[in-house]
Amino acid sequence: MLRTMLITPLLLGACGKESLPEGDSGDTQPQIELADCTSELPEIPWGDNKPVEANSGIPAALDELDFSLLADPIDVTGLPSLYLGFVAYALEIPPEDIGTSLSHEQILQAGDLGRVVLGAFLKGENDALGIDFSFFRRGFYHYYTCSRDFPLTLEGFRSKYGEIDMANGVVVDSMAKCGDRNLATDATAGVYVAETLVDGIVRETEILLTGQRSDGNPDFLVYDEEGFLTTRSQFPTIQNGDPVVAASPYVCMSCHFNSERTEHAVGFDVLMPEFGPCQ
Repeated sequence: MLRTMLITPLLLGACGKESLPEGDSGDTQPQIELADCTSELPEIPWGDNKPVEANSGIPAALDELDFSLLADPIDVTGLPSLYLGFVAYALEIPPEDIGTSLSHEQILQAGDLGRVVLGAFLKGENDALGIDFSFFRRGFYHYYTCSRDFPLTLEGFRSKYGEIDMANGVVVDSMAKCGDRNLATDATAGVYVAETLVDGIVRETEILLTGQRSDGNPDFLVYDEEGFLTTRSQFPTIQNGDPVVAASPYVCMSCHFNSERTEHAVGFDVLMPEFGPCQ
């Protein structure tokens, strides 16, 4: 059921710079530029099959909400395990520890992503499930990638986390991309890399980065053909039409979720999924 909820829409169908010094302050090596949430990243156009994330305006929408109208704490016992898993991920809380309620103070410790969670609960207060998940997805898309201190370029990522030998990667027929994908791993560094290949050229690089979060889940990064950090990824459709441009990390998490991590909230710690839209 979870797989159907996540993958079917795919088949049918934000950030400035700051610098991270390498080494000590006296080091003369080049600095690594990191993403922040002051401006937008380069993106692939959405195309005709726009996901909910294409509906922008999240900062203004959040500013208009009065969170004091929302119960404190918020009862989360009625949320589906999928939705609660996404909420836990946004708040960087292990699914095992999410509990039956969340206080405003606890939620706001996650900064802008916490405000997104509160906004989704407030806007979905009268919904049968108690959350406006479309609003959550829009806000999660807007703030996740730019809030994790990811390097703005693939070169910067390699400088920060280490070079992965892609020449010795394993090329597979990808269930996610319906074509060649070059996979390479440095488990010691916690880096798992997948290059999407089109006519032998790397069109996209997706990375799972483990060991950086307090919830036991990986981070999800996408770099485009030019090696720039982005928040969108291209996927084929079953109709063999134009590719669907999907939002990261939601689309990544839709394949990497772990429905067996807890009974009440999914995790997103499956490193090598055994299914995908091209399965």
